[in-house]
Amino acid sequence: MPTLVPPRHVLIVRTDHLGDMLLTLPAVHALKVADPTCRVSVLASPANAEAARHDPEVDHVEVDPLEAKGSGLRGVRALARQLRGLRCDAAVVVHPTPRLALAVFLAGIPIRIGTAYRAYSLLFNRRIRQHRRRPPWRHESQYNVELLAPLGVRAATVTPGTWRVGPDEATMVERLLRTHDALAAPLVVLHPGNAGSAMNWAAAQYGDLGRRLAAGGVRIAVTGGRSEGELTAEVARLVGAAAIDLGGLLTLPQLAALLARSVLYVGSATGPTHLAAAVGTPVLALYSPLHSSAPPRWRPLGADVHVLQPAVDVVCPKCLGPACPYYHCMQRHLSVDAVEQAAARVLAKA
Repeated sequence: MPTLVPPRHVLIVRTDHLGDMLLTLPAVHALKVADPTCRVSVLASPANAEAARHDPEVDHVEVDPLEAKGSGLRGVRALARQLRGLRCDAAVVVHPTPRLALAVFLAGIPIRIGTAYRAYSLLFNRRIRQHRRRPPWRHESQYNVELLAPLGVRAATVTPGTWRVGPDEATMVERLLRTHDALAAPLVVLHPGNAGSAMNWAAAQYGDLGRRLAAGGVRIAVTGGRSEGELTAEVARLVGAAAIDLGGLLTLPQLAALLARSVLYVGSATGPTHLAAAVGTPVLALYSPLHSSAPPRWRPLGADVHVLQPAVDVVCPKCLGPACPYYHCMQRHLSVDAVEQAAARVLAKA
């Protein structure tokens, strides 16, 4: 089947989480480098649509409110109609599910790109042979860019996407910090939660780190989602008077604006960690030794990103819990001293 060269309108499909979208947007940049006139739309989820909306190289964002684990084929015909209206001539399904594969097929998009090896891969007419769960691993963003090969797009290096902070968002954050008398001192962001997506430090460790850093003259902003209010309040209490508890108070774009004016971010393997890297903030990313957050594949993209892991000699396919001799590795084998020393090195350059 002949390839449409060049495609005039490409749809990038990524409907899972914020960090996943931020590691997919380099594919948009690669398309634009290959053909600046190509129109690029993104099909996103409610959780990650803002990342696409704030990337200046994305021309249009569609939101699929249903795509999630366990969604089955619900609403697939409505989604197909939604996609048909975009009049795309190529779709790249980065994180496929049966519902998404069927939707782009029913939408009649001429070129449908996805990975091979799944039963529903026959719905794609350009299949890329990738084994993302087998070593040697490449970075998730590299895998995503490689899906563009049927469109004649190849990139030797991956360029991170860009999160463009809006002026209204920046103004709101300045106003918020002014109310806390926090405009003069350098700002460090601690993000202690991750909605259970990865192993993490305890609140006491984030609080201890924040208290130590505050002794050096910085202010500490503790951030988190609406469901993490108790956690952010506890960390702020442990940090003391230098802390600002912003748990549940910021939209995602406002969080990006806060991060953009901060001198350091500390958090685990979660979307806001990738967001901090996307806006150019120095990042200390606290990653467990699990395969699901392996730095070679999942580290944030950024010029000043430092991944810290527990001092253990294993890489685990899954957490064995108390049966593991290193459990709880994040809390027992990644010390506050080690993270404080890394933070000091970053802050010395601020």
